[in-house]
Amino acid sequence: MSQDHGSSVDTDAVRRRLEAERSELLSKAGPPTVSNPLTPDERDSDEADAAVSTDLRERAMWLAEDTRQKIEMIEQALQRLERGVYSRCESCGGTINPERLEALPYATQCIRCQKQAEHQGRRQSRGRNHADG
Repeated sequence: MSQDHGSSVDTDAVRRRLEAERSELLSKAGPPTVSNPLTPDERDSDEADAAVSTDLRERAMWLAEDTRQKIEMIEQALQRLERGVYSRCESCGGTINPERLEALPYATQCIRCQKQAEHQGRRQSRGRNHADG
């Protein structure tokens, strides 16, 4: 059983979990498809049907992007496992709590650094909103 330096993380179990999640996401995503803005039937349908169809397409694109991002985070977590830094916070270098990694196996920051990043992001977002308004 491999252990990440300085933590009680079973890296073999984490690797299996991440690889299984990646496989599941890839199988759900299916092959990439080329988007056709409107099918012939949609061009002939009324506006309400077209709006529903557009909404469904937008949701599918959002889900595809969300899936792609999760796969990318999983890939990065697998790389951190290989480098032996999986349970290390990328911001402060401290140890990420094993319970946090159990809940979110592709977490890159400890809770403290994540909260700081979220707080800073909210402040920057508010600053942009005030500048826009």
